[in-house]
Amino acid sequence: MGLPVTTLRIGCCITPHGFGHAARVAAILAAIGQRMDIEPVICTTVPHWFFADSLSMLFSYHASATDIGLVQKNSLVEDLPATLQALDAFYPLSEKRIERATEIFKDCGCILCDIAPLGIVAARRLGVPSVLIENFTWDWIYEGYLDQEKGLLPHIEYLRSIYRQADYHLQTIPICHRSPGAVPIAPVSRARKKDRAEIRRLLALDEQDRVVLMTMGGIGGDAYDIRPLQREGAVFLLAGQGESLPASGNLRFLHRECGIFHPDLIGACDLVVGKVGYSTLAEVYAAEAPWAYIPRKAFPESRILVDFIRKNYMGAEVSADDLHSGAWLRRLSDLIKMRRETGPRENGADGAADFIIDRVL
Repeated sequence: MGLPVTTLRIGCCITPHGFGHAARVAAILAAIGQRMDIEPVICTTVPHWFFADSLSMLFSYHASATDIGLVQKNSLVEDLPATLQALDAFYPLSEKRIERATEIFKDCGCILCDIAPLGIVAARRLGVPSVLIENFTWDWIYEGYLDQEKGLLPHIEYLRSIYRQADYHLQTIPICHRSPGAVPIAPVSRARKKDRAEIRRLLALDEQDRVVLMTMGGIGGDAYDIRPLQREGAVFLLAGQGESLPASGNLRFLHRECGIFHPDLIGACDLVVGKVGYSTLAEVYAAEAPWAYIPRKAFPESRILVDFIRKNYMGAEVSADDLHSGAWLRRLSDLIKMRRETGPRENGADGAADFIIDRVL
């Protein structure tokens, strides 16, 4: 008889700020899972269904607050006073919160942290390696708001002191602030599961239909008016809806838990319209889909991502005002024609998986 196969448990401490950080960790876990037998132990308030959509292996999920990030007024606007109030209540990390995290991760061989500092603290308490995965850290983000909110300074210093304690550090391109000694990794995206034709059949769409995906990073369409869309000769997939609604003419309302994998939606459409965020960028980059992108002018990461988009000819900018008013629709045909095919692009999930298996586990 052969020796029993041991499943390695990998802890994952993930900030709940949007879905991009969870998508990045899920992509890396999927890549590790193709190479060895693992069971992720996930701690975050990003909902369970997101990981069920993204992962094919068994995992355990613990809905627990790991981080604050930024409190949002809506998908494009931050609320700094509410953010500071939340940070003051959350940091410094309480002993109770640290003990809960160590209990969750007690049987794990390492802890992946994107970008919740709690995972680094828990790893040190348990004596297991921590891996910081990021294209920005919160101390860097908060520095961009110091002129508006001086109360962020103690949190910047506290978080920076924790990030420096990570045993390993991976930075995924596009990187906002390069850290000495960190390992750069290509853009990380979740791999598509179904092809374009299959997704279109599921949505009752013909191959010749012009299909536009409207996505605001897991948040519904609070930034645009759907009425101008109904007058266009295209089908609009409205992702991230909070309630299930029947199709209406050329509109398809896609609930957050609609069962269609988001990277598959990107691969099936002729144009992506949405705010600039890491996971959307990485998945659009992998699919080579044209992107009408909406920058978040105040968010420090946005400038770095927009630079990458422009250098790689990934799309064209649309202002938040034009999105809201529908004025961008005058450019719809030209935006759809932006598609460029450059051939397969490297997925950093594979590089990250190889590093973690070779150096950490």
